[in-house]
Amino acid sequence: MSHPAPPDSGGRTSGPGVEGEQPGGLGRKLVRALTFPFRLPSRLRRVENLLHNHELALAAQQRQLDGLETRAGEASARLDHADVVLGEHRSGLDSVLAAAGRMDQAEKTLQAARESFERRFDHDESHLRATNGEVERLRDEVVPALVARGNVLVDRLADELEEVASLVERLLRSEPLPVPAAGALDEARLAKELASVQPILVERFRGSEEEIRHRLDRYLGELRRQAPVLDLGAGRGELLLLLREAAVEAVGVEGDPALAQAARRRGLEIIEGRLPAVLSELEPERWGAVTAIHLMEHLDPGELLATLREVRRVLRPGGLVLIESPNPHSLRVGAGLFWVDPTHRRPLPPETAQAFLKASGFVVEGLELLHPFPQEQWLTVPTAEPAEGATPAVAELQGQLVALQRRLDELINGPRDFVVRARTPGVAESS
Repeated sequence: MSHPAPPDSGGRTSGPGVEGEQPGGLGRKLVRALTFPFRLPSRLRRVENLLHNHELALAAQQRQLDGLETRAGEASARLDHADVVLGEHRSGLDSVLAAAGRMDQAEKTLQAARESFERRFDHDESHLRATNGEVERLRDEVVPALVARGNVLVDRLADELEEVASLVERLLRSEPLPVPAAGALDEARLAKELASVQPILVERFRGSEEEIRHRLDRYLGELRRQAPVLDLGAGRGELLLLLREAAVEAVGVEGDPALAQAARRRGLEIIEGRLPAVLSELEPERWGAVTAIHLMEHLDPGELLATLREVRRVLRPGGLVLIESPNPHSLRVGAGLFWVDPTHRRPLPPETAQAFLKASGFVVEGLELLHPFPQEQWLTVPTAEPAEGATPAVAELQGQLVALQRRLDELINGPRDFVVRARTPGVAESS
């Protein structure tokens, strides 16, 4: 409990609420209070007041110190936050500096790309000038020359087709064919002279046995359903061997004694003799299918028609006949490859083969073109497209050139062979 303090020697009073008391003043006041024992109680009270006031002063100072500590903590927190913000700004500054470096690098890259583009543009411009010059040459020189050559080839082919059509019309009307002039080549004598070398010719010009067997695989399924099979012009017996391996009954006819004997040595059944005489001795309606693989072009028109009449006689109703021959519509074949084999008489166009079959009483089922030339031998690639960046006029000209090349390919590099399928009237017997 506090008591009012008596006046001191200076006439001042001290009590609760007095602030600004210094620790040094408290010691002096205590000394003064204790030096006057006659006033001890009042001095003790004053000492108590002084102590109390000092405690209050200490408490106020503690509060101030706590406030300072709080403000110091807040300042420290703000300082930490400032450090964080400064770190973020420093990181941002580093990013800006890195971005500036990238921008410099990008500018250098852009400059290099601009210089490269300018060089490429100059190169493309010179290439375009060269291309335009080549296009002008194609337009003014090559295309007219190709068109002229194409027209000549088309006209020649049309003349040949007209001549063949005239011969077919004569045959259908049973009119005599033109007689060779005196001194013309004796074909019978030529055939006799070539008989001794026939096996060599077959080996040289027909192809390897493996190749022929591979080509004949396409017929195996339909011939199996049409057994028995009579193979005209059996040659080395490739088709007969293929049929024997498939357990299909088959017999061959071969006019060359050497080839016939060689086929017999392989265990094949061969009837030796020339057409159509051999057929005329066979039983009628005995066979389910007759094949003539690269045979008819070896016969003259009279022999061909006589052979077809005998084929119709020996086939049962609904019997199948297959005729495969070189395709003369391909100029590489009709004007070149066909004549490599000296035993060939004359080309047999597929239209003529179909007409002969109809004239002989067959029902023609269809025509199939076979064995195209490899694409690398064509004049143009079938998928050719206009050059990228070409002007419409250049693209149109290139398209016309490609179309012309494709048309020439059809005439020059058409499929090498064709096959005609026909049947005798009536219903085929179930095999």
